[in-house]
Amino acid sequence: MKKSNEVTLRIKGDINEFKKTLEEKGYKQTDHYILYDAFMVPENLEIEKLSTRDIISKAIIIRKVEDIAKNETRRDMSYKMKKFNEKGEIVEQKSTRLKVLDCDDAENFMSTIGYKKIMNITEEDCGYQKDGKNITTKDVKNGDKMIESETEENNPEFDTIEKIKECLKAEGLPLEFNDCFIKKAEVELNKILNRN
Repeated sequence: MKKSNEVTLRIKGDINEFKKTLEEKGYKQTDHYILYDAFMVPENLEIEKLSTRDIISKAIIIRKVEDIAKNETRRDMSYKMKKFNEKGEIVEQKSTRLKVLDCDDAENFMSTIGYKKIMNITEEDCGYQKDGKNITTKDVKNGDKMIESETEENNPEFDTIEKIKECLKAEGLPLEFNDCFIKKAEVELNKILNRN
């Protein structure tokens, strides 16, 4: 089980211009991949009675990762457990993963045991690194353009959320800092459920 925390911020302006800015500031691209996520929840879940966050907290994610940089494909199922403070900020996050051979078979299995698919999300991610700091750009298809940066236990400059935010602000990157915990799955599900 992986335990970490992360900030997720919206990018101001064009994502390709943002990537150029990262490179101009000395960041090197290290990863490039496309994620295909299917979110499945229990069939008997009373979606209309739950908040979007509560619905997502019950979801099993079936993911296909096309790793462009390594020319390989991975598939897995995951479950994420997040703890939020009263402001809606993620204070702790854990996840567990299980490798699968075929995503369609995994979806069929989940359907057989009483789960239903509520949405798909496709995104293109690019990982960048500089001086032990990692930033991933996230281009959600028909959705937000954002970055994600996880806490790193072994890097004293990046081992807390506050330090990550301070570092990103000091870099002068064109980011929106009014909400540092954008939850893409919640944003996308709100669109599907017509919630604002």
